[in-house]
Amino acid sequence: MNAQPKVRLPLVIMIFIIVFNVMDARAFSLLGPFESWMTFTNGFYPSDEDEIGGPMCISNEYRWNVPVVTYGFDQSFLDYFGTNGVAAVENAIAVLNNLPPASQIDASNYPTDATYYNYAAQSQGLIDLKSEALFLLVEHLGLTAPSIGVFCLKDFQFTNGVITGDLLQRNFDPFTDLPSNYIGDTLLTYQLQYSVFGGETNAWAVTLPFNPLDSNPTTVANGVPEEGAFFGGLTCDDVGGLRYLYSTNNVNNETLPADVRGVNGSAFVNAAWRPGIDKITFVPQPFDALSGAFLPATNQFTDTYITNGNIVQQQLERVTVQPDFLFCATNLVNNSYWFSRTGTTNWLNEAALNASSSPADPGVIVPPVRISFNKLGKMWSTLPGFPDDSTDVQTGEQWGTYDGSTNLPVAYPQFQAGTNQTTIQMTLVMNNATSEYSWQVAGIADTEFDFQTSTNLSDWVTLFVVPNDGSFNSYINWNHSSVQRFYRIVPKNY
Repeated sequence: MNAQPKVRLPLVIMIFIIVFNVMDARAFSLLGPFESWMTFTNGFYPSDEDEIGGPMCISNEYRWNVPVVTYGFDQSFLDYFGTNGVAAVENAIAVLNNLPPASQIDASNYPTDATYYNYAAQSQGLIDLKSEALFLLVEHLGLTAPSIGVFCLKDFQFTNGVITGDLLQRNFDPFTDLPSNYIGDTLLTYQLQYSVFGGETNAWAVTLPFNPLDSNPTTVANGVPEEGAFFGGLTCDDVGGLRYLYSTNNVNNETLPADVRGVNGSAFVNAAWRPGIDKITFVPQPFDALSGAFLPATNQFTDTYITNGNIVQQQLERVTVQPDFLFCATNLVNNSYWFSRTGTTNWLNEAALNASSSPADPGVIVPPVRISFNKLGKMWSTLPGFPDDSTDVQTGEQWGTYDGSTNLPVAYPQFQAGTNQTTIQMTLVMNNATSEYSWQVAGIADTEFDFQTSTNLSDWVTLFVVPNDGSFNSYINWNHSSVQRFYRIVPKNY
């Protein structure tokens, strides 16, 4: 394991950052399971949907070691996103399938920023499904957000009323593999901050541009920044990270997935030193439309490994009965999350194979990966200081498909013929305590329901109208009083 540079600096002081490579100053971060020091106290979020792992050392990466991986869509995805949603995800997959072999990638041929905006989509609060799918795929190829890896607070101390911190840099230049303070063309610095809550002190390093006039840099590995944004492709940071992971000159001691076997049942070498597989191809898992079930798929490939200094090849095959990547639509409890996905806890750590005392040695990404897009719907809340039945504020985000053309954005869900089931979750806030209730209403697609309230079961006031589009909607009453109140959902014009 390479030693990491440490920086010990006082809290809340802006620090000038050393530049390692000005001409090609770009960087990527590697994803792996959280190390023991990556806790909430140090600015990491192991229990948060936003982070499924932490940034790894340059020699402790996790990657796939089979050249073909499969993908598929479950019925929930098909019902909510329809064929347009399938096309959006497959367009994201095509970006990765169209990459050259990792050893042939020239990162300088890719832009430092590939984020663009569609202002019609932005005005509608749409999030680009293709771009978010591309981010989640890149993440599960072994890259994490470079904005997380550039300055990692490992620990901190109080000394005479001053907090100092030990920082690791786990953001690496794709041309030198050295730690970098850049993302794209943006030179970064940081500010240490802390908070004390419930007697516990938490600290973290806030990353920000060294030049205050620069905008925060974005890469695909950082995820979609906001509504209306979309990725035109991968950035040099993204492809630089993929090149490092999968190039044939990156040799790790690895075992193969459990579903790999020798062709025709022949014996094969499992644990061995292996170069990167150079090229990953995504293929659809066969699907039986009549039964609605996935079918087994067999993919044969040539495995390369090194023994006694010699390069050896063997013919293997892998039988998958379910997709390695399964795309779904779901109702998440927290409507502020755009998605959920499988974490890194099941990834295979090869420290024992490498006879290493380090718990963070190289490893292998283990399928299956489940990516669930939240059925984003509308959000309502009472106006602060107004009665429970006051006019509400309507906000919310939706999935969409759009690009830089003049074509109108496509918004999801895609209405299906027949019956939909829509969810409404209500949160009542009273005396700093919350209570949650949930309704599921079914009816003909694209019809509407009135969400109503009453104090006497006779006089009902409509708070808002819910479209029956299969989405997940939420209502928060911030001013709930102790007055007895009833709620109901009825077909519009009931």
